[in-house]
Amino acid sequence: MKFTKLSLIAALAMGTAFAGGDIDPVEPAVEPAPAPVAPAPVAAVSADDCGGCGKITGTAKLWYGTDDIGNADLFGKSGAFGDAYVDLKYSRKLMDNVTVNAGIAGLSTLGLENELVSGTWAGHGPDGVDDAFWVNEANVVIGLPMNTFIKAGRQELDTPFFYSEKWNIAANTFDAVVVGNTALPGTTLVGAWVGRGNGTPGQVVALQNTSINGGHKAFTGASKPAYAFGIINNSLEGVALQGWYYRIPTVAQAYWLQADANNIMGTGLEFGAQYAVSDLLSGADTNAWGVKLGYAMDKLKVYGAYSQRADDANTIDISNIATGHTVGSESRLYTEAYWNYGYVGAQDASSFAIGGSYDFGIANVGLQYTDVDAVGNHDLQEGALTIGTKLGPVNADLAYVYTSADDQNNGDSSNTLLFMFNLPFSL
Repeated sequence: MKFTKLSLIAALAMGTAFAGGDIDPVEPAVEPAPAPVAPAPVAAVSADDCGGCGKITGTAKLWYGTDDIGNADLFGKSGAFGDAYVDLKYSRKLMDNVTVNAGIAGLSTLGLENELVSGTWAGHGPDGVDDAFWVNEANVVIGLPMNTFIKAGRQELDTPFFYSEKWNIAANTFDAVVVGNTALPGTTLVGAWVGRGNGTPGQVVALQNTSINGGHKAFTGASKPAYAFGIINNSLEGVALQGWYYRIPTVAQAYWLQADANNIMGTGLEFGAQYAVSDLLSGADTNAWGVKLGYAMDKLKVYGAYSQRADDANTIDISNIATGHTVGSESRLYTEAYWNYGYVGAQDASSFAIGGSYDFGIANVGLQYTDVDAVGNHDLQEGALTIGTKLGPVNADLAYVYTSADDQNNGDSSNTLLFMFNLPFSL
């Protein structure tokens, strides 16, 4: 489950890491699941269209979900969850190659708990349903000589092991300093110091101090920052190569290697391979690998993927370390499910996913099936049907998810319906 019960109260791919001002982000891949993408070189900060006055953009969201787990009925209050969200982002160029970005976000139930829902998408703090407001972005982007640039402050990140998860109504963010260099042809070098983040397993906690485990700590509760170093190369047309190294002092280190090729020899064929290692400094380690084969041409996309996590216990799962690397934490393995995270990166998980999408013009329709066979009660079968369309200025995404998991609903299958309405705007 990816929502928070009311009673319960973490690219760097440079395109995303440097999104802001007039630097355009690179959208992550979404077939079969969000995967790191080698970015285009980051351009120098250019003048604002209005001559330096800055610009304000934002998104308003209204999201509702319902399931029939346990004794709940679809559209009944006990199995429903909902939230309203709005953010505002201000970006302004201060001088040549210096841009500041600032953003605020707000989260509210709008009183839906009084009649329609019993859960929320994101945590609202210790009182569960109180309106929450926080600074979700506050950073400066500085362009330096020799194609070097720095982004320092609160920001979203996008790397295989540390990243902002976008399935939730409010994405988790980080206090970080990211340094990048694009002097080598077709190559981006990345280094990052990550001090804090507000991600927790399976949800995003919208607290103003953006800390983990209640204090000014980095990942897994250690009072230490995290470090990430990456190299991304797209010198070959249609081919993205990347390698990452992560270290959390006194806790863990991790590695991620990945290669993706699109439209091979103009055939529309796609191929990807990935290998990851997570290693607790106490001695326990594990690894996982995955492969993907797909086809994309015009309006049609289809793919199949397989991944295998080693049978090693008592170590970090192959998933987002910034959101707990455990049950509910999203993974960048190709086989990641649409809705049920925490399975494909678990101990001894053999997973496959097949799916596709077609753009009908009025709507983009997608199908995905994920199957996971793992140690203990981490077996999963999930089917997802998604429909994305526009209703005037509103981006509407609808999803139906069938879930059969050993550790959910006493092993019985369940159904989930999701309705997500997003209104982007500028002022």
